[in-house]
Amino acid sequence: MSIIYPLVMPSSPTPSAVELYIDRNQTKTESYSRLLQVQRAPGDRWTGKLTMPPMTKAQATDWLGFFDALDGFVGTFWMPHPDFTVASGGAGGIASGRVKGAGQLGARIVTDGWGANVAGLLRRGDVIQIGNHLHRVTKDVGSDSGGNATLDIAPAIYTAPADNSAVVTDGPKGLFRLAAGFVAPTSDQMNLFTFSFAVEGALE
Repeated sequence: MSIIYPLVMPSSPTPSAVELYIDRNQTKTESYSRLLQVQRAPGDRWTGKLTMPPMTKAQATDWLGFFDALDGFVGTFWMPHPDFTVASGGAGGIASGRVKGAGQLGARIVTDGWGANVAGLLRRGDVIQIGNHLHRVTKDVGSDSGGNATLDIAPAIYTAPADNSAVVTDGPKGLFRLAAGFVAPTSDQMNLFTFSFAVEGALE
């Protein structure tokens, strides 16, 4: 049976160091008088590097098999942001909200399905999942009396989610791939394995 993507990343051990940020697809130019012009294009995405702690051979075997199953740049996998697995606002640990209306693109999205009048529903810096992607909330938001909330997020949405798509606040995951196409492990005389791997959001 052939491998079907996306794969699920091993959950243990957890990374010992995380470098994960939003890479903006922007260019800038300066005039002779140093006036700055910024050009923005679609395609902002998460990128970064995860460093794993020393592993036994048994632990490393599962990880290395996972990496090889990705087949370089070909395969995709689900990955949470290791440092932001539950929203810190009032939405953390509760049922997800929903996208309110189809065709929404950009850095703001209208949602519903939340509890009524929840102050601090989501806090600036919370990480959520919409569709196949992780997004960071960029502004504190509360819900109104009808359970509606308009979220400011990054990166901007470039593939419109369907109406009623879940807004996941507890255990959000995004679709990623290997940014370098390979992972090079190191083993020592104690038969402990160490490695790090670069990732990038899988654009659709």
